[in-house]
Amino acid sequence: MSTDEEAAEREQKEHDAKNQAVLDKVKALVSPEAFEQIEESLSEYGFAHSYKIVGKPVGRAQDEGFVLGEAYVDQTTNGGFSGDDFAGSVCMPIAADCYFQYAYNC
Repeated sequence: MSTDEEAAEREQKEHDAKNQAVLDKVKALVSPEAFEQIEESLSEYGFAHSYKIVGKPVGRAQDEGFVLGEAYVDQTTNGGFSGDDFAGSVCMPIAADCYFQYAYNC
């Protein structure tokens, strides 16, 4: 394995560990039903990354049927080869003035 590949693998592992730490905090704050919906949302939006907990949502409120309230989505057309790629962020309420936010590309 080349030095560049090792560095990329190390960076990916650090990124995954940070995301997992945020998910662990989210899981501690919400019901099992809400956490299951969060996990489903992460898998629906393609490549989800950059997990964080924020105090204010970004985007427009959308009734996604989330048990804890409206999710907020900020989406842009990302172009891509076929012109139908999308990217943005999703914010899901997890407590009063507290949201789980992640970025996605699909």
